[in-house]
Amino acid sequence: MMELINKILTPTDLKNRLAYPTESLWAFPILTEGQTSVHFEARDTAGIDWNLKLSTRTHGHPKPVITGDWLTLVDEKGLAVGDRIILTREVGEGNEVRYNIRTERKIFNVWANVQ
Repeated sequence: MMELINKILTPTDLKNRLAYPTESLWAFPILTEGQTSVHFEARDTAGIDWNLKLSTRTHGHPKPVITGDWLTLVDEKGLAVGDRIILTREVGEGNEVRYNIRTERKIFNVWANVQ
């Protein structure tokens, strides 16, 4: 299993689209053939498949983003700034590629301000 995204969510991630790391574009080989977007499914820990779309800009820096069901996932999971998203890629038997998505709540340190 290869981790593609492990990031703390920002306001832009929650209101518009999820920024995707350029260095992980290799996980979607179809993009290397000149296409600027690809649809894929990612399964969450509850077994729900989310239809997502990874796209890049056509000019300049690719600046990849994930859209599709992303904002619905944000709403359904009740995600907030500071929560974490983890997207992984797994290659199974017969070279079948599967994507998994996991969310983690921000944990507040209640002892941080205790002196």
